[in-house]
Amino acid sequence: MKPRIKKILKWTGIVFGSLVLIAVAFGLYVYSIIPKFDGKPVVLQKELFQKPAQPFPMEGKYIYKSASELATMIHSGQATSVEIVTEFLNNVKNNNYKYNALIYIREKEALEDARKADEAVAKGDTVNKPLLGVPITIKEMFWVKGSPSTLNARMYGFTAPRNAEVVNQLRNSGAIILGTTNDPFMLSDYQTQGEVYPTANNPFDTTRTPGGSTGGGAAALAAGFTSLELGSDMGGSIRVPSVFCGLWSLKPTFGAVNITDGTSPDSAFVFTRMAMVSCGPLARTPDDLKLMWDVLCNTKLDTRFQKPIEWKPSSQKTLAQYKFSWMDEWKIKGSHVKISDATKQKLNIFIDSLKQHDVIVEKNAPDIYNDLQKMFLASFGSMMGENQPWLLRKFIEMDFAKTGDGSGTFESFSIAIMDGSDKGWEKIQTDRQALLYKWEDFFKQYDFFICPVTYDAAFKKGESWKPINADDGTTVAYMNYVPYSYIINATGHPAITVPLGLNKQGLPIGIQIVGRYYSDPELLHLAKLLEPLTPKFQKPN
Repeated sequence: MKPRIKKILKWTGIVFGSLVLIAVAFGLYVYSIIPKFDGKPVVLQKELFQKPAQPFPMEGKYIYKSASELATMIHSGQATSVEIVTEFLNNVKNNNYKYNALIYIREKEALEDARKADEAVAKGDTVNKPLLGVPITIKEMFWVKGSPSTLNARMYGFTAPRNAEVVNQLRNSGAIILGTTNDPFMLSDYQTQGEVYPTANNPFDTTRTPGGSTGGGAAALAAGFTSLELGSDMGGSIRVPSVFCGLWSLKPTFGAVNITDGTSPDSAFVFTRMAMVSCGPLARTPDDLKLMWDVLCNTKLDTRFQKPIEWKPSSQKTLAQYKFSWMDEWKIKGSHVKISDATKQKLNIFIDSLKQHDVIVEKNAPDIYNDLQKMFLASFGSMMGENQPWLLRKFIEMDFAKTGDGSGTFESFSIAIMDGSDKGWEKIQTDRQALLYKWEDFFKQYDFFICPVTYDAAFKKGESWKPINADDGTTVAYMNYVPYSYIINATGHPAITVPLGLNKQGLPIGIQIVGRYYSDPELLHLAKLLEPLTPKFQKPN
């Protein structure tokens, strides 16, 4: 072999070997910065996702009764908790395979808790137990001892070692936890699909999504699998599923309810940054919302993220004593936020109904939509970037780019996550406070603000973050299908969803009503006043 060829081969080998070593070193570095979780793969209860060979006995006497009705029946001795819980469990076992709403069922534990509830009733031990014997479900993200909490991601494989504080609070009120409900991968989707559990379906049309991220819980309520659901909302995760499944719900004021042991399926991972996220109830009636809220608002505080709140009782105002503002297509960048004609029609009918009851209603909205959008994205980016190395933050930024609509608005997320500093976080929170004050100034003119949550009713399941083909023939960017959901989280104001009945396709449509900070009790009072103006919950066919 000629010396020149030997030299070329030698240097080729050196360069190739160096590249291999660099690639291996880079791979080891990337592996070293990826968070490690000490867990085991979750073993699914396969019977939950399969049609039973023989249906379990079920008369259907209780499953669509409200939680308030069930509580009264149990307290008065008209029915036992064991009877009621058994029927709910059998309904789940018979029909969950259609919707994949629950991902874990606590049959043995629930029946034992129901038996104890009946014993308590027999002894007269019912004080401070408003949910005694009442079956409820919990979103999978919240720790329920012995139940999986994976955020629908394979990398976790986490089984809760204890109950979350909010779960303990519900159990102390006497509630019977039937099981936990489906949520999307890392809670980051408006569909409920991921790596661990089968995709959740909407009971009104199984080709469509029940929404996300409390999609499994909303589907469970619509299907009669539970009487109440504990959900969470950081970008519409309570309100979007509630609209898609025809439910009432409350997204509480930020900081109102403890969310400890619900932010990460790993006891070693501790956040110091928190904004926007709230946990709250989903229900089929306003009475049930209040029933659960009265329990939740007294949950033990997490002093890292919460301050004591002195809740004022709601007023005794009539509907006509309130002043509302409303908007169907909010101003944004010289244009307007689009919603479907079907949603617009339902909203306008609702507004006309208010006017017929002598309510002052003005079409007005603060000119802050763009600011709210950017604030949500900046807060989210800074939270995601906490204590993460630069490269991992870059990977997250690149993955999040799929949510962009081409307008450049989503650059706020990129800037925040690539900063990642405490100083950057503090600047965002200062700006957030200024934006919160703008909302509060607006609420000096009005008691409440009415607007949509979503572009239209539940959309057909498909690939996440791809444009959605809406029922009206319009192609809508993924995030533009939920244009009024996440912006309300930017400042943490409370909101209720109000179901407005079904559209021509037999799908639920709903809206939201936003209130000033800490107006949660007043929003619940309002919900009760609005109940006669809205259709009752309609069971899926």
